Amino acid sequence: MKLIFACLVLMLIVSMQTVCAQNTPVKWSNLVAQDFIKRVPNADSIHMVWDKNHFSWQAGYIMFAMEKIWKSTGDSIYFNYIKKYVDDQVNDEGNVPPFEDDKLDNFLPGYAIIFMYEQTKEEKYRIAATKIRDGFNDYPRNSNGLFWHGEWSTNQSWIDGVFMGQIFLARYGSVIGDSEYAFNEVVKQMTLIVDKCGQEDGLIMHGWDESKKAKWADKTTGRAPAVWSEGLGWYSVLIADVFDYLPKDHPGYPKMVEIHKNLCEGIKNNQDPKTGMWCQVVDKCGAPCNWNETSGTCMFIYLLQKSIDKGYISAAEYSPVVKKAYTGIIKKAKYNDKGFIDLMDCSSIGIVDDYNAYINSPKEVSPFGAFGSFIISTNIIENRKN
Repeated sequence: MKLIFACLVLMLIVSMQTVCAQNTPVKWSNLVAQDFIKRVPNADSIHMVWDKNHFSWQAGYIMFAMEKIWKSTGDSIYFNYIKKYVDDQVNDEGNVPPFEDDKLDNFLPGYAIIFMYEQTKEEKYRIAATKIRDGFNDYPRNSNGLFWHGEWSTNQSWIDGVFMGQIFLARYGSVIGDSEYAFNEVVKQMTLIVDKCGQEDGLIMHGWDESKKAKWADKTTGRAPAVWSEGLGWYSVLIADVFDYLPKDHPGYPKMVEIHKNLCEGIKNNQDPKTGMWCQVVDKCGAPCNWNETSGTCMFIYLLQKSIDKGYISAAEYSPVVKKAYTGIIKKAKYNDKGFIDLMDCSSIGIVDDYNAYINSPKEVSPFGAFGSFIISTNIIENRKN
């Protein structure tokens, strides 16, 4: 009799555990972030296939995402991953041998160096961050002051490059110093790209060529031909975070608030009503052959949810937008035959010639940038402090 009773109790416990497990929402942020670390244990391998320099935007953006999920969860696996990467780049004297100041993409990993300085106060990290900041001293610009995307892209300013450089400078000005220059530069770069590439609907086109010589550039305006999902996403993440650093009494603050408001409205108004996601060419979601793009969608979720949390936009108006988008992106996470999680329908391209070139670019599976975007968007929803 006692044995039968024990068996019944055990069955009840197992049954209750199963029900609890079924009622516990999956935290895709934790799953994907830890899966990524298992998949890419050596962060020095995070780079484009054709570019062996691991001190560039891909690794920098993954560290950016790992910091956010570490702050939400406190799990040391994320902190240790960042620290190992940073310590592989910065020597004991504060030098950063792999850093090259010839393109904005290469400034982004400096953000993680500032993070390590905040956490440890080790002098080598402060020195290293300052060496990266000094890379802006002679960095090439257009006549209006906008940074070139890189030395190789003469006279071209890309919206994604604005994120790479200015998210670093904003944190540098707040944490390390030289704040007058840093905040002035951040506001300048963020407002000038809108002046040149902004649309009346609040969205921002992919880039601008002052010389108008690039094949993709409009011969009158110099603008790129489309609002590219991930490109606009980079700016969205930047403007979501910039108010964490930019002083409210900065003369450019009101303009930044205006850009933020218009951008949030533009993103909301261009959501795909069927899937909740956004399209590769954001403002033409109903046009032929346009498709839902995962990385940009994740970045828009991050902007909108953080803006709700900060009280910048109406929760009643924007929370349904975020909820629908979240439902869309988690469907893009699929386990592959090796047991790792892949992210489907992503895009990580440069500026291309026209609408057809954007929509006919490959639907990529698991580019590095998409993991960063997926982690920050799911984390801000799933690991909420409140």
